[in-house]
Amino acid sequence: MPKYIDSMVIKEPIKKKNLTLEFDEGDNVISGIKQGLAMNNIREAEVVDVEGNLTTATVNAMEGSKFKKIDFSNMKILRASGNFKIGGDDLWGSLHVFTEGRKPISGTVVKATAAQGFKLIFSFLPR
Repeated sequence: MPKYIDSMVIKEPIKKKNLTLEFDEGDNVISGIKQGLAMNNIREAEVVDVEGNLTTATVNAMEGSKFKKIDFSNMKILRASGNFKIGGDDLWGSLHVFTEGRKPISGTVVKATAAQGFKLIFSFLPR
């Protein structure tokens, strides 16, 4: 006997909503993302914008043909992107950042500490 799936027709597109996470001085960015998404009952979100500085950070990046770990401190973040998903009690995903400066750094965040007022803006579909 075939199984039937309940379905419905949605005539209007579902509008994405935004969530802004603002960090205090010294906050762990990755832990803050996990806590912020969980507190707002969001399963999956996309990073769409960023404002502010990171006090300290470690990123994985390509430098020429070599894969390197780069540490930096007190840098303004110009752009950020990434996708995150909460599965069980774990956070899955990655945060990519691009810094300001004479020699900008572009890479995937391994760990980061926020400066006062650092903001990440996420886009998500409501449940």
